[in-house]
Amino acid sequence: MDVLEFMKRRADLQSLILGAGTVLAGTAAAVIRGNMEIFPAIICLLFALFAQLGCNLYHYYVALERTPESSVIGKAPARVESNMTALRLLREGSKSCLIISLMLGISVLGIAKTFWLPAASGLIIYLLAYFMARNPGIYRSPFSLVITFLVFGPLGVMTTAFLQYQSESIGTTMSFFDSAPSIFLGPAMGFLACSHHITMSYFNRSIDPNKNRPSLAKCLGQWGTVSLIFLNGLLALALMIVMVFLLGFPDPIIALVPGFIACCINSYIACRIRHAGVGELAYLNTLSRVNFLMTGLVSFIIWWIIGAPDDSLRVLFPS
Repeated sequence: MDVLEFMKRRADLQSLILGAGTVLAGTAAAVIRGNMEIFPAIICLLFALFAQLGCNLYHYYVALERTPESSVIGKAPARVESNMTALRLLREGSKSCLIISLMLGISVLGIAKTFWLPAASGLIIYLLAYFMARNPGIYRSPFSLVITFLVFGPLGVMTTAFLQYQSESIGTTMSFFDSAPSIFLGPAMGFLACSHHITMSYFNRSIDPNKNRPSLAKCLGQWGTVSLIFLNGLLALALMIVMVFLLGFPDPIIALVPGFIACCINSYIACRIRHAGVGELAYLNTLSRVNFLMTGLVSFIIWWIIGAPDDSLRVLFPS
């Protein structure tokens, strides 16, 4: 049980909310044009969850590998007797999850008519995750925001949407009509993911006894943290406003509900973070993750209702 608890803590299961939110946003971008395909969406969701889980475990594996053994063992559960045991658990766990995600990725390529975009996106995501894990300084620097923005924003959202709309579109698989929603929604979700990354960095710094260690929150400072979180929410909302009116969404005010909710929650986090204690910071960190997931989920639900008719259900459930 202690070993399972150790793996559960290092897996950071709550962070899988981000991967799920990315796939939901990509599916929302597809469903607004009536292009949702259930099977590719499910495969993308499983790929995102296992890939992120594998990256989480690998990140802790690298961190543990570079930490003095005496300081690690004291923090591990009682039955994890040595640093080598913990390393082996994390290494094998990360390998298993990444192999499963690779198999899912290959199955996605089998579905795709044009496989170069999902293949390139998957490769870039793996390389960026590996680069961040092997270089802890990157994780604590502003450059980590760029990686977070790309992985949970344009790369994840656009690839998920692409795999669905290319099966429905007539003619070219890169038609602007089908791809345009994801082109706007991808960066919007990326900004919200960056807000979570900044909030998490601020929370981690507040509970880290080693205050001299470089961190993103320390680099930004309190006002920089607040300003950037607030700005990310505004940019996400601005992109969604432009998308809804430029692309002629049906019922534009209703279609913008997810963007307004996300911006309001993001602004609340920005206003509260400076004066929050450790307990409230933990709540705000979770709230930023839930906000990301809820934006993708509410967009999917609302846009499915107001969007073009979708017939993909007939593929899995023939009448």
